[in-house]
Amino acid sequence: MSGDEINGDTDAMREFASRIMGSLEQPPVSNISRVDQSTPCEGGLDGLCMDLTAAENESVRQLQTFITQVKEGFAAYSAFVQQTAASYLRADETARQEILNTFVSRTPGAVTEIDPRLVAPRDGQR
Repeated sequence: MSGDEINGDTDAMREFASRIMGSLEQPPVSNISRVDQSTPCEGGLDGLCMDLTAAENESVRQLQTFITQVKEGFAAYSAFVQQTAASYLRADETARQEILNTFVSRTPGAVTEIDPRLVAPRDGQR
C-alpha cells in the first residue's frame, strides 16, 4: 500500500552524519572568529575609536556565539541521524524476527497445499 511504509537508507544516513561530524573538525571560519579579548583602542578618529572598537568586539562575540550554536546544532543533528539509522535497523530486525516466529509457530497441518477455493466447484473443468 502506498504511504504505509518507511524507507530509510541507513547507509546514507550514517554517511551523512559522518560528514557532518567531519566538518565540525575543521577550523570555524577565519582567525577573526577566534578573537578572545577586546580590541584595544589606541585613540584617534576624534573619539569614535571607542565606539567602533565596542561595535567590533560585540560583533566578534556574536559571531563566536553563532558559530558555536551552529556547531552544536550540527552535532545534535548528526546524533539524531545516527540514532534514526539505528532505529530503522532495530525495527527491521524486529519485523524479521516476528515473521520468522510466525512461520516457526505454525502447526504443520495448518498449511494447505492448494486452497480448495481454487479447484472447487469446477474441479478439472476449463
